[in-house]
Order: sequence, then structure tokens, then C-alpha cells
Amino acid sequence: MASSNSEKMQEQITLSRRMFIAGCFGLPWLWICNVLYFRAKVFQPLVFLDYWPGHVPPPRVDQEGNNDQEQSVEEQLNRMELKKWVKRSTLGAFVVMGAFIAWIITFQTNKEFFGYNWLVVGETEASQSGW
Repeated sequence: MASSNSEKMQEQITLSRRMFIAGCFGLPWLWICNVLYFRAKVFQPLVFLDYWPGHVPPPRVDQEGNNDQEQSVEEQLNRMELKKWVKRSTLGAFVVMGAFIAWIITFQTNKEFFGYNWLVVGETEASQSGW
């Protein structure tokens, strides 16, 4: 059972690492998917997402009735490795979303500076390019 649990954790670490690396190659939405998929193992349960206010929050997925002292060193290292990749994905997602929101705000507040031709190809440009 321990080797099965260790193999499952290794598969999860590999999946998390692959999603992070794919996010680095131009698919940052995978970082968000990575965080949402593994958030129950890494972060605390969230109100309105995992349970309603006034109800008892569900136990963390990684606790399964064991204390940290009872867990093997290998399980703790695997959990730390998973946390590392999920936290990197979280940071990357926040940075990319922040840059995207900053670009939208900058563009929307300075529409006049960019001009109409920056957004739409005019007739003269269309005839020159052949499109």
C-alpha cells in the first residue's frame, strides 16, 4: 500500500511539474488549472468553494487520519515537492494575470494615444497588403 501511495504521489508531482513547464511555454492558463486541481492537497479549504459558511470545513485531502510525525520522510518530501510546483504555478498565474490586467487598463485609458489605425486596418493599408 505504501508503494502504491508513493507511486500515486510521484504521478501527481510529475503532472504538476509538466503543467507548470507547459505554462512557461505560452499556456499560462495551465497554471490556473494546476492550482485548482491540486489546491486541496496544498492549500486550506476555501469558504464558498469547498464549503458554505456555518458548516464544518471538510478535512484536508492529504491528512487521511495521519499526523505529520507518523508520516514517513519520503511522504513529507513528496508533499513538499508537490507544494513547490503548485506554488510556482500560483505565482506565475498571478504575475501573468496582473500583467494582462495592467495591459487592458493601460490600453483602455489611453485609447486616444494609440489611435484608430492601431486597432483597425484602413482601406489604404488593406489595398497595399492584399488582404
